[in-house]
Amino acid sequence: MSAVISRTNSETARQLDRQLSKVTRSLHRSVALGADTAVRGDLADVYLECSQPDWDGFNALPVDPDSFGLARDFLLSLPFGTKQPSAGAYPDGQISLEWYNGPRRSLTISFDPSGELHYAIIAGPSRACGTEAFNGEVPSIILELIERIY
Repeated sequence: MSAVISRTNSETARQLDRQLSKVTRSLHRSVALGADTAVRGDLADVYLECSQPDWDGFNALPVDPDSFGLARDFLLSLPFGTKQPSAGAYPDGQISLEWYNGPRRSLTISFDPSGELHYAIIAGPSRACGTEAFNGEVPSIILELIERIY
């Protein structure tokens, strides 16, 4: 589950963080309000299908459990109403999420087990790529890129 990052160490703040996490998890379980359970199921399926060495028949590494956990936490951190991506895996063991809206409109994010998000976008004639840290909240640049795809 996604953790709330607190900037204070007081017991009251930690209790509030725990309560906020419970509410967030509850909302995400709601089909009407939360992240689409289908994409979380797809993510779990990708993890299971790609968890063995050579899952692609070309010596692919198994999906790293930390990459899977990071992708899951990322999905749970998306704001309500965000278009949902499809899940995949790369031969280097990283999970990927893709927002696709046609041949010249797609965003792909791969999840490095170290906590970094690597992204590449094609939006019409524009292309960009980069790396962002994931600290429990979706970086604003990623949200802007998702919007550009649609």
